[in-house]
Amino acid sequence: MLKALQNGGSPAGMRAAIVSTYPPRACGIGTFAADVRASLIGLDEVASVAKVVIVDDPSRPQRPGVVAAISQGTRGDYVRAARILGRRDVDVVLLEHEYGIFGGRDGEYILSLAEELTQPLVVTLHTVLSQPTPHQARVLETLCGHAELVIVMTETALHLLVDNGTCPESKIRVVPHGAPTLLVERAALAGVPHGHDERHRDRFVLSTFGLLSPGKGIENVLNALPAIIEHHPEALYVIAGRTHPGVAQREGERYRLSLQQLVIELGLQEHVEFDDRFLAVDEIADLLGVTSVFLTPYLDREQTSSGALTFAIAAGCAVVSTPYRYAEDMLASGAGELVPVADPAALSAAVCRFMDDPELLRTARAEARRIGETVSWPSVAVATGEVLRDAMKLSPRRDSVVSLEPQPASFRHDHLLTMVDDAGIVQHAHGAIPNRRSGYCVDDVARLAVVALELGRRSDEQLWTPIVYRSLAFLHDAADERPGMRNFMSYDRRWLDEPHVGDHVGRAIWALGEILSTAWASALVEPTQRLLDALVGGLSGPTSLRTDAYVVLGLARLDPDRLDDPARRLLECAVDRLSTAFEASASEGWLWFEHALAYDNARLPQALITGGTALGLDHQVASGLESLRWLGDQSGLASGMLRLTGHHGRKRSEPAPGQGDEQPLEASAFVEAELAAFAVTGDREHGVRARLAFDWFLGRNHLSRPLYDFATGGCSDGLGDEDVNRNEGAESTLAFHRAALLLDASDLSSAPARRVAETVA
Repeated sequence: MLKALQNGGSPAGMRAAIVSTYPPRACGIGTFAADVRASLIGLDEVASVAKVVIVDDPSRPQRPGVVAAISQGTRGDYVRAARILGRRDVDVVLLEHEYGIFGGRDGEYILSLAEELTQPLVVTLHTVLSQPTPHQARVLETLCGHAELVIVMTETALHLLVDNGTCPESKIRVVPHGAPTLLVERAALAGVPHGHDERHRDRFVLSTFGLLSPGKGIENVLNALPAIIEHHPEALYVIAGRTHPGVAQREGERYRLSLQQLVIELGLQEHVEFDDRFLAVDEIADLLGVTSVFLTPYLDREQTSSGALTFAIAAGCAVVSTPYRYAEDMLASGAGELVPVADPAALSAAVCRFMDDPELLRTARAEARRIGETVSWPSVAVATGEVLRDAMKLSPRRDSVVSLEPQPASFRHDHLLTMVDDAGIVQHAHGAIPNRRSGYCVDDVARLAVVALELGRRSDEQLWTPIVYRSLAFLHDAADERPGMRNFMSYDRRWLDEPHVGDHVGRAIWALGEILSTAWASALVEPTQRLLDALVGGLSGPTSLRTDAYVVLGLARLDPDRLDDPARRLLECAVDRLSTAFEASASEGWLWFEHALAYDNARLPQALITGGTALGLDHQVASGLESLRWLGDQSGLASGMLRLTGHHGRKRSEPAPGQGDEQPLEASAFVEAELAAFAVTGDREHGVRARLAFDWFLGRNHLSRPLYDFATGGCSDGLGDEDVNRNEGAESTLAFHRAALLLDASDLSSAPARRVAETVA
């Protein structure tokens, strides 16, 4: 048993927690994590291993034994999970890392957990890239910086980390990928294939198992089979595994169907079997028990781990594989052969060598069994336990970091769904009851599209994605061959105005840019791009500054391949007009674009910050930051409470805050503008000010009254001198949810922690 450690380790044994995906989610990392946990629990010196589960469907009920469930796309969940762990008797945390299983760009949301964690952290890296993008490298380097120790599965992965400067060698430990003991035990029973299925008794079985995706390269095996069958008609190729959930979400079963069609075209029906299940360990053991040669014809050379290959070697199968990094390491001692990527002729030749030479096959299988004995889970568990124990010795448990409290994105959406129907979103409400007489407008539907898009990414996609599509249908219908768009539609679906250019066109372009920056389905991308092109083409002359700002916020989101020449020229012109207006109007004591503050004010500096960054214009970015600072100070952020410009505006000669009710639109704009400033500067103070702006919704305002309705999920339309406007319209409710989602998704964890009091004092 482990003795008590100075850092708080338990005398009764080490108490660990593993952060990862887990079954029943169909995910190789999840299977790995479950196996690691089961093997660690089997060690005498381990008292407990808690589970922190990354889920892609937060609507599923939490399973027994789960300490915390993290919704993949909700940044606040990562911080809350770290804080839950901080309140529990957990000595050390093991994190299974793969870019794609965490939320945010390149899985950056996991940094929020790593920063907040008080226990020593060990990270197992399942993917180590030789040439990561700058952002991938930054995410991984930051994560490794938070970790006491880092586990990789091969020496090659270790050298890649060190050579790229991602992690010092002193932090890295090599622990092989584990394999179930059942596979090793069955492999030791005999040196020849075995299995229970009579159909395979007289066949030479080749197999591949795992989640199907185009990167698996299985079509190259099918193209190699005719040459194999010509010499060995007894060959049978078994393809086992479900389509990868991410691929199925984007493309359905297109890849599997293409493979099945290729089987028919090549006349391989008697030589290929498909098993479209996610196999349990005993089912994998049955398959590998009848397999002589296992195939991994993967297309991605960067792959530095593979559970399927590890399992096959542990089961005593000879292997033919393409030379991805993990295969090069695992097959170097003779358990199989490497063939070039996408080379069916070389693949068929390698398989035939094993089929023609029983001694060659026997030697490769014997070497596979030898390696398998070293990677069984009991052996790997001992090595993993040693790493966890070393991490505990290296780093005592830390005190909680005083940092910004991330606002959870788990607010209610009941009222939002109440306001939405099959046409769009009703503009106004009597209290929480939709006012159908108010009809619909492009402004609100454009806002709805962006909010629904983000909610679909992080919660119930089947609920929110159709709302995105219906919103786009509304925007398409509002467009016309003439420049501009219609804006207002009655509840009986009649347009009430003619196409014209106004803020609603800018908001539509903003929404389309947001959608195109994240959309993946061609059926969504192509019509969205066509509408964007049409709207861009219709803005040939000067527009209002706010229309310019909305246009900038949309076009600046586009990737270079979607920002064609007309869109780039419009982006440049709109940024220039905003910059020119600021230079013409700003003076000492009035650092603003106009001679009065009007509405949605923070969007103007936000557009200069965002557009200037996209175009590489440092002067414009500086002007945006300067004007945002001034506007925030004028609105109370410097003193710790937001006091917004009233809806009647504020003249240059008039003292703050101006006349009229404070509106949610203004607060939401402040949140987003300050987050944009934080993203550009990395200055934590902008994050503090964004949170202060959001707190206006929750009661940090001059009446100390929340505008967010915790009972309905709606948001009041305004804050007056003495009371709150009880009506919960679309604009206000969408403004609140947009701000909540953005604050949750913000990368505030990437900057040094800072006490709020230090900033606002």
